[in-house]
Amino acid sequence: MPRLIGKPVYLTAFPGKVVLVNFWATWCPACKTELPILDRLQDIETRANLQVIAIATDRADVASFVRNLKLRHLDVGIDPGGLVARAGEVAAPDTPFSLYAMPISYLIGTTGQVEGYLAGEADWTSEDARRLLDYYRGRGSG
Repeated sequence: MPRLIGKPVYLTAFPGKVVLVNFWATWCPACKTELPILDRLQDIETRANLQVIAIATDRADVASFVRNLKLRHLDVGIDPGGLVARAGEVAAPDTPFSLYAMPISYLIGTTGQVEGYLAGEADWTSEDARRLLDYYRGRGSG
């Protein structure tokens, strides 16, 4: 999938890491709140076993949107054609992710398997979120 800046991003390029994949859109108010939280999370977890990827699902001016939110640490991908994620009846069997809500985040474990998802805005820097991420990184007991 194309990145906003640079070479394409491949979700399989992070073996042994927990990957938090967040799907968002410029028209989504909750996304505007959650993206800076994800940016802080990636900044905090730079050396940890976590990669955050934020994937824009619409065709708007994503670069300006990201710049206006001052997102500096997120790996931002773009998928306006729905190759990675699709919603509703247009979802194809070969589309890896389904969009049940906006925003929606999928947690991919260290083995590369989707462990679960969270629909809606979340505070990924909270104590509960840290415990969840630590659990999937193998450093916590839940």
